[in-house]
Amino acid sequence: MKASFYNLFTKLPKYVIGYNTRYDTFAILPTAVYEYLINNTIESIPNSIIEDLKTNGFIIEDDSISEYQLLEEEYKNVISSENETYSLTLLPTLDCNLRCWYCFESHLKGSHFEVPNQEAILNHVNHVLNQECIKFIEVELFGGEPLLYFKEEVFPLLIKIKETVMQKEKGVSFFFVTNATKITEDMIPMFAELEAKFQISIDGYKEKHNKVKRDLDSKEPTYEKVFRMIHLLCDYYDKCYINLRINYDNETLKHIPELIEDISDIDRRKIGVHLERVWQTKSDNNSNAMLKDTIRLIQGNGFTVSYMNLHRKSISCKASKNNQAVISYDGKVYKCSGRDFSDDLQEGILIPKGEIQWNEVKLNKRLNIRTFDNKECESCKLLPLCWGPCNQKLLETPNEVKRYCQKRNMEISLDDYLYFEFNNRYIHNKLFENQQK
Repeated sequence: MKASFYNLFTKLPKYVIGYNTRYDTFAILPTAVYEYLINNTIESIPNSIIEDLKTNGFIIEDDSISEYQLLEEEYKNVISSENETYSLTLLPTLDCNLRCWYCFESHLKGSHFEVPNQEAILNHVNHVLNQECIKFIEVELFGGEPLLYFKEEVFPLLIKIKETVMQKEKGVSFFFVTNATKITEDMIPMFAELEAKFQISIDGYKEKHNKVKRDLDSKEPTYEKVFRMIHLLCDYYDKCYINLRINYDNETLKHIPELIEDISDIDRRKIGVHLERVWQTKSDNNSNAMLKDTIRLIQGNGFTVSYMNLHRKSISCKASKNNQAVISYDGKVYKCSGRDFSDDLQEGILIPKGEIQWNEVKLNKRLNIRTFDNKECESCKLLPLCWGPCNQKLLETPNEVKRYCQKRNMEISLDDYLYFEFNNRYIHNKLFENQQK
C-alpha cells in the first residue's frame, strides 16, 4: 500500500483537512496520520483508520497500473462514442436583448428557429436516441438569449424532445444559460414541466447590474425583474435549481453583502453561487483578499459557492466528447460554445433527416487533442478536477498550456481553496442530509 499521489492537505490548528482529487473525497485527519501519509509510512497508521483511508482513495494498492493511467482510461471512456450520455447544446437565436460590454459574441438581430430546423433537431434527437449505447441526453439552451422566442418556438420543441425521450424510456435534462430578463410568470409552469435548471448571470449589486445589463426592449431595471423571477422559480417547483453566476471585478466584490441580502430568503437547496471574474479585468492583492472575504460571507449565509472550473467531471470541456454537438438556429453545428459562432468556427451542418455532416478534418483535429497530455498537467495533483486547458484554447495556442493553467490563475491560495471546498461539501451535506438517509 502507498499514499495516493492525488492527496492534498491543508493544516488547521487542531487537525488537517485531506482531499483526494481522484476520488473527490475529504477527510479530517489527526496531525500524526497526516505525517504518516506525506512520509508514506502507511504501516504506522492505526488499522481503525486505514480502511477508511483506503475506501476514500487516500491510500491505494501498489499496483502495476498507475493512478495516472487510470485517469487516462477514465478520460477515454468519457470521450468515447460509446459513452451513454449525449450532450446537446441548442442555440435558438444569436440575438440578445442586452449588450453586455464584455460579451464575446456578435449578435444577429431577428435570428430564430424556423420550422424546418426545429424538425431537423427533433430528427437528430431521434437519431441519437436510436443508438443503443445512449441512455441519457443533456439539453442545454444557450445563445444569444435563448428565451427570446421561448413560448412560440423553444418550449414546443423541448416538449417534443421530452416526449420522444420518454417514449424510448431514456433520460433527459434541460438546462438554460440565460440573463433571465425575458422570463415571465406564465413561463414558469412550462419550466416546471421540463424540470428545468438554470445558470443566471448577474453583474453584482443592483446599481452596477442595471448599468451593465440594460434591456434594449424595455426601460424596466433588469436587476429587480431577474431577482423577482428567481424567487418565483424557486417557489414554484421542487426540482428547480439556479446556479447564480456573479460576473465580478474588483469593484463588484465590495458590494456582495447587498446581493446576498436579496437572496437570503431562498431555499439554499435550490440556489448556489458561482464567482466568475470578468475576463477582461485583472486581480490585485486587495481583490484577492476581498475574494476570500466574499466566499466566507456567501458560505456563512448557508450557500454553496463555486470558484474556478474545478469539479470532478472527467474532461476539461464537453467539446472533447464524441457524443456532443452545438446546433445553431440555422442548422450550423459547432463543438465549442465559448467562442463567437462564426462561419470559420463552424464544424458541421445538420441535415433535414437529423444527421450531422461534420467537417472531418476540423473535427478530428479537435478530438485528437488530449487536453492534459503535457508535463505540466501530468505532474499536477489537480488533474482529476481540471483535465487541462480546453481543446479550443489548445487549437488556438497549442504551446501555451501554462497561460491557461487554472492553478496558476487562482486568486486565492490552494490552502484557502481546499478549505472553502471542504465547507461547500459540509454545507451541501447538511442541506440534503434528509434526502441521503
